[in-house]
Amino acid sequence: MPDLKFVALVFGIILLIVLGVRQGMKKARKLQETGDRPVKIKEAPQKPKMTEAQFDQSWKNLSYLLLLAAAGSLYMVYMATKAALSSVPAVAWVYWIDASFSFAAAVSGVLIWHLRTKSMVFLYFGFTIVPIILFMSIKGFKIDALIHLFPLVLLYFVLKPVWENMKN
Repeated sequence: MPDLKFVALVFGIILLIVLGVRQGMKKARKLQETGDRPVKIKEAPQKPKMTEAQFDQSWKNLSYLLLLAAAGSLYMVYMATKAALSSVPAVAWVYWIDASFSFAAAVSGVLIWHLRTKSMVFLYFGFTIVPIILFMSIKGFKIDALIHLFPLVLLYFVLKPVWENMKN
């Protein structure tokens, strides 16, 4: 019997997709009936690049989320190590891989905070995505894969406003 939380999550996602498609179809049908063409919106002018002071202020305000993502990765190291030590040796290798990549992700998260470079962001993404792919490919680990997505969401909210001003 599948886990009830997982079934509810899948049902919720499918429901959102169905409602979104249905709403889009209604909108398209309404446009066809009235014969109106959607008005083309002019492109928004490019935002000017942030000054160094604005970047520093934004980074100061948002970087705590990055450290929170690194702390979340350390928590995943703790949970994976605990699970590896208490599980069957045939399954423990999955948790050890998770622990090692989560630790590397935590270290690279702190390095992103310190160095402010895009290359460290790509490294963090790589270290975080490997356990997700591993968990998604092994039956029984789907919830663990979803849990690993949350630090990536935090990373997105931190880096979206300041991405253009980060060093390469």
